[in-house]
Amino acid sequence: MTNKYTTFKSALGYEGKVFALYKYQIETQTRLLKKIQSLLPEHLSSHVLYCVLNNKKLSLYTDSAIWSSQLRFYHQTILQALLRTHSGVIETLQIKIIPQTIKQDDSEEKEHKTLPSSENIDFILQQAEQQSDETLKKALLKLGSTFKKKSKAQ
Repeated sequence: MTNKYTTFKSALGYEGKVFALYKYQIETQTRLLKKIQSLLPEHLSSHVLYCVLNNKKLSLYTDSAIWSSQLRFYHQTILQALLRTHSGVIETLQIKIIPQTIKQDDSEEKEHKTLPSSENIDFILQQAEQQSDETLKKALLKLGSTFKKKSKAQ
């Protein structure tokens, strides 16, 4: 019996080299973030959430467009300070916005659904009985029965 060669390698098979690289990148970016936050005024530094250094491009992430425009005033100050400390590794600085996500509750979603009244449901079922087209008749009967089930569940 021959052994099949698989290209998949589990995370535990990397002997920590990949994780060490990721850990190093995270630590470097955390140090950069702290350095950038120390350069900025206190009210502005709390809105610099993350930074990512990739191919001589530093991306700063903030939580709104207002803070993004404020950070643009410090663009040159940040770049010059980082060029001195990182010996020319960073060429460009880009400021990006991370939009806030609103989590929708399941209970709120159910409140927004409106079902027809019982009179309208009965009317749909009556109309279904009077249809000569079998496809339309089946569809209306199915729709009416679904509405009945849903209205009883509420």
